[in-house]
Amino acid sequence: MYVGASWDPYELIDRGVAAAAAMSGGARPRSTKQMPPSLDGFGWCTWDAFYSTVSARGLAEGLAALEAGGVSPQLLIIDDGWQMTDVDPPMRKTPAADLADKLHVEGEPRRLLEATQDEFFYESQEVMADAAAHMPQAAGTTLGTVMPTLANLGPQHNAPLHSHSGSVASLDTLDLTNNNTIASQSQDNTGTRPTGGQRQQQDRPAAPSSTAGMATRAQHAGASAVESSGVGVSITEAVRAREAAGASTTTQEPAVPPVAPAPAQLAVRPATAESELAAKNAATAFWLVRASQKVAGWFMGIATAGFLIFYQWVVEPAPPNSLAVRAFAAAAKGLLKPAMLSFYATASDFTRRLTSVRANGKFSHPDAGPDTDWAGVPEALGTVVAHIKRKFGVRYIYCWHGLPGYWAGVMPTDHDELGGGAGIPGLESHIRFASPTQGVLEIEPSMAWNPAVLAGIGVVADPNRLYNAMHRYLHDSGVDGVKVDCQAGVGLIGSAMGGGAALSAMYQGALEASVAHHFVGNHVINCMCHSTENLYRMTATAVARASDDFYPRDPASSHPHIAACAYNSLFLGALLQPDWDMFHSKHPAAKLHAAARAVSGGPVYVSDKPGEHDFALLHSLVLPDGSVLRASLPGRPTRDCLFVDVLRDGKSLLKVWNANSVTGVVGVFHLQGSSWDRVRRKFHVHDKAPRRLSTEVRPYDVDAFRPPSNGSAAAEAAVAASEQFAVYSRAGGVLSLLHGNEGVKVSLPSAEADVLTVSRVTRVGGNAFAPLGLTNMVNGGGAVRAVSHTFGLPAPASSVSGGASNGNGRHGGVVATRECVFTMTVRGYGELVSYCGREPDLVLLNGARLQPEVSYTYSPGVVAAGSGAAAEGGRLRVDLPRVSDLENEVQVVFRSFE
Repeated sequence: MYVGASWDPYELIDRGVAAAAAMSGGARPRSTKQMPPSLDGFGWCTWDAFYSTVSARGLAEGLAALEAGGVSPQLLIIDDGWQMTDVDPPMRKTPAADLADKLHVEGEPRRLLEATQDEFFYESQEVMADAAAHMPQAAGTTLGTVMPTLANLGPQHNAPLHSHSGSVASLDTLDLTNNNTIASQSQDNTGTRPTGGQRQQQDRPAAPSSTAGMATRAQHAGASAVESSGVGVSITEAVRAREAAGASTTTQEPAVPPVAPAPAQLAVRPATAESELAAKNAATAFWLVRASQKVAGWFMGIATAGFLIFYQWVVEPAPPNSLAVRAFAAAAKGLLKPAMLSFYATASDFTRRLTSVRANGKFSHPDAGPDTDWAGVPEALGTVVAHIKRKFGVRYIYCWHGLPGYWAGVMPTDHDELGGGAGIPGLESHIRFASPTQGVLEIEPSMAWNPAVLAGIGVVADPNRLYNAMHRYLHDSGVDGVKVDCQAGVGLIGSAMGGGAALSAMYQGALEASVAHHFVGNHVINCMCHSTENLYRMTATAVARASDDFYPRDPASSHPHIAACAYNSLFLGALLQPDWDMFHSKHPAAKLHAAARAVSGGPVYVSDKPGEHDFALLHSLVLPDGSVLRASLPGRPTRDCLFVDVLRDGKSLLKVWNANSVTGVVGVFHLQGSSWDRVRRKFHVHDKAPRRLSTEVRPYDVDAFRPPSNGSAAAEAAVAASEQFAVYSRAGGVLSLLHGNEGVKVSLPSAEADVLTVSRVTRVGGNAFAPLGLTNMVNGGGAVRAVSHTFGLPAPASSVSGGASNGNGRHGGVVATRECVFTMTVRGYGELVSYCGREPDLVLLNGARLQPEVSYTYSPGVVAAGSGAAAEGGRLRVDLPRVSDLENEVQVVFRSFE
């Protein structure tokens, strides 16, 4: 047991957590770790933009769309979807093939049954999609992440890889016209394809360890190859193409939706009466089977939708250990297990396992799209990465992977399956089944039928071998770092292997050793890793996600996401730099989340779909070179917010403080109205119209400005009264002059935020000055990188004013002067605001004198004191130009004459 005490809550937490980590797992404090330089660059993550259909072409589309708006990401995160994965062999068999096996159907009838299976799949998915579109979509619940996928399924989307086998290459076996054959049209992966690629809308999967959500994966059609291209086309499309061809000798098929590449040309031979009769009979049989498949698919869709509705309204809200939960858990491990596994395999990633450390075919060429055969085309990730860096100037590229390799680990080596051990020589992998504890099941009953419980995880005997092979491949391909997900799930599996802590330690140690060897600069983001089994073993890695996912489709989740990030940062910030996750710039809560990322101190990155951007918002976060004005500490709640409920008490605003190089920053957020409901086990809106709320922001809310405390209130009050700070509100444009414990009122409506910059006033020779930063940036105070001052009798040659007047006719001639010069180094461009005790005599930009009322203005009498009365001084505004290196030096000169 560790017991600590302090007058400073932040120092106490940092010291206590670091001590517990040192005793439990060896993790070092954040302050001793190397921060990856990618933190200071704006990033774009592919997840919400493409989900697992991400491709090389998609990378270029996303980056080009941002570049067109003047935003150049320095960091690209290629999220889930680049790896080679597969489901277990029993799940690879298509429903039609499985039915044929059970009915002992072979030969031509079997081929006919399999060739029409898309009708079954599409019809069933369309029915489920219609049902899902009318169901509430609650992020974080068991169905919360699968509903958005089902709502977007249907015939316009790609069938799962393992449930589609029709291809042009197999059409001639049907002998539709006896003498007529279908000629395959070969194409390579640089050929003509739909420009957009297929993208599914779905919520991002939460890690299996934290929720039982069934994350979805949009997968392309085509297990069979079309000659050398390996791109599949369903027989349905081919038959439609033949019908469109009519009696023409050679006809090009019309364009089809971007489900698959353009089908082949159809060469039709001259037909006799006998062949026409055979063709008619074959076509009749085909359409009968096709109609039967549609009917069967409709019934299957109805049954599945009914099951999902029953689950959502009966099982999902049932209390832990209730009859409904116990009955469903027993059924899921018994009679329903095959159906559950089939459903997971079709609608989620959580039962897929890693079959190779190399990229899939969607990264075989810079123009390879989601329609490219994932397995049949050789990858060229190195070529894709080089192309992206060269064309778009991206400095850092990260690739996503799971701590166990993939969501369900690595394909096992027990039965010499293809892809076993991810193709790594000597790597053994075995299936282990998770065994959730009673405590976990009480919090989340659905963990009893989680994919890790029903399908198991492919656990490798030597994770060092796995990571070294994977990271060496990525490094050699030009990749700079990794985002490592689903980490807490390893501990869950470990609970069935004699101890989760031991297994986590083995995996975490191997990961850190491989990252140190292959990604110089400590380029790794830990994700879904809030178990202390993981956190306490992060000896070197320095960045970790601070919360559950950002769920763009669930309005109730936006406010709790920010609150969770802020409060979790209290604990995480002792060991790591918290990452508040991606967000969308074009989203109802975009401004709220942008303000949160700006004060978080962590990375700033979005997951916008190409073409869906709010560039005005992005330009307030990102400088032209792709860098961001990142605060230097983990953003944490202010002292007066540590023990209040900023989501549910109906009266409290969240305040988050941080520090920049010179200034401090306080973000204020109105988050009341929605929260995580432990009874409903989902995000819930409990107040649809929260009232406007107010709070006070004090300079000492920035704890870095607060003097060390010894418990004496009188001593603290004396120090506070002796210091003054300038406080600037970005939302209101109000500049206040305050003592340390004086407050300025901030009033916000629901779902709004304000960011206030706090700067200590420096007084020299009767002159007062405080830099506040760029008003066009959310964390504008972060633009002020350094400030210094000189005061005295300058030598004529070194005087910045050179004895000249300020241009208004005062103090003309050569007289003895004292100069007080405040020099600022500012990064960025736009309007620079500072507090001045009086009007400056001279302002210089990069050594050149600026003209008053042209390049700078001074407005006296606009500063409100803490009491609300007018205060001394005013506001200095300087227009900073955009220069090549974005670095400007500004000198503010006050002169006194003798």
